Amino acid sequence: MMYASGITQEMIDKAVAFHGHRCGGLATGVRVAAWAMENFGVAADEEIVAVAECDMCAIDAIQVLVGCTMGKGNLLLRDCGKVAFAFYRRRDSKALRVAERFDPDDPVNARMLQIRRELMSQNISEWIRTRFEVELTGLRKKKMEHIFCADFDELFRVTEPVVTMPPLARRLPSIPCDECGEGVMSSKIQQLGGRKLCMDCAARASAQPAS
Repeated sequence: MMYASGITQEMIDKAVAFHGHRCGGLATGVRVAAWAMENFGVAADEEIVAVAECDMCAIDAIQVLVGCTMGKGNLLLRDCGKVAFAFYRRRDSKALRVAERFDPDDPVNARMLQIRRELMSQNISEWIRTRFEVELTGLRKKKMEHIFCADFDELFRVTEPVVTMPPLARRLPSIPCDECGEGVMSSKIQQLGGRKLCMDCAARASAQPAS
């Protein structure tokens, strides 16, 4: 297979090893990560920031290849349900957003969705179920090959980010919750009835009927 420019088998293997399996979402993440590495470089500490607009497999490829991670505070989730990712470079304020080109009439996607619906049925025979699973495996492979090999502009479009560059990760002190006693970052404490509560304790207290 001839991969698109910037994609190597080593990158794919590294992403799969981190994620745990091969899938179309991870393939999308590899393509986005390769584009980000070419245009922004690899994250050294918090120099490069990624904002993901979806909660999906692609995020793992961005973490392991670009080096943007939740733990470092330079991978943020702004879950809009879109397969889109914004990247920022702090030293020169470069910022770009890459979004998947969505085709509602894609026959491969349509067939995969149809098969998934059929597999959820309890009324199909094991022979039919096996046939569907084999077909689905073949379609997934076809989808991944297309993502790895197609021109970048065919798969994605690049625009300006819709949000400004996120600030550096904040390191705030923790204070104890007045109910459970667990330490809570001060910015996440909620004031309720004169008490300082964590989010969970505040939710439970709010749900209790007034006495």
